[in-house]
Amino acid sequence: MRYELLSSLLGDEMPAAFYDDEGNHLKECTKCKTVQSVTEYYRHKVGVTKDGLQPRCRSCTLAKYREQNARRAKKRKQQSHKLSKIHVEWIKEQQGKLSIRETAKVFSKKFFAYKINPSTIQRIFAGKIHVDPGAGDTVSIYDLLEGASDLTGSVEEYVDSLDAKKVKF
Repeated sequence: MRYELLSSLLGDEMPAAFYDDEGNHLKECTKCKTVQSVTEYYRHKVGVTKDGLQPRCRSCTLAKYREQNARRAKKRKQQSHKLSKIHVEWIKEQQGKLSIRETAKVFSKKFFAYKINPSTIQRIFAGKIHVDPGAGDTVSIYDLLEGASDLTGSVEEYVDSLDAKKVKF
C-alpha cells in the first residue's frame, strides 16, 4: 500500500493528506497516529494547513475538548466569590426587612461586582453557612477533654452527656 511506502520514506513527516492505491483520501491523526478517511477530520481555517483539515481526528478532538471542559468546570466550581464579613453582616441585617429575593437584588445593586443566589441568602439566614466561629453552643474537642479532667466522675459519662452534633473536631 502507498501509506507504508510513504511512512518508510518520510518517517515521522507524513504529508498533510494523501490518496491511497484505491483512490481513498486519507490522513494520519497527529494524536492517535491512525490513518483515517478525511471525513473523520474537522475543517480548519483557510490557509492554516495545506489540506484545510484539523491535524487531529474527530474522536481525538472531541476527547481534547471534553477534557478541557471538565478541567474548566472543576476550576469554576472551586472559584467562589467569597463573601466578606461586611457582605454577610449586611445580608444578616436584611433578615426580616426584605424577602430573600429582594435581598439578592438589592445586594447585587449595592455590591455591584457580586451577584448572589437567593438560596445562598436563605442558607445565611438559616445559619447553615457563614456562621460566626464563636457563635452557637459548639464545644471544641480540646475543651471537652479539659472539662472532663476537671470532673470528679468518669470521662465516659461526661462525653455521653454532651450532644455529639455540637462537638467540633
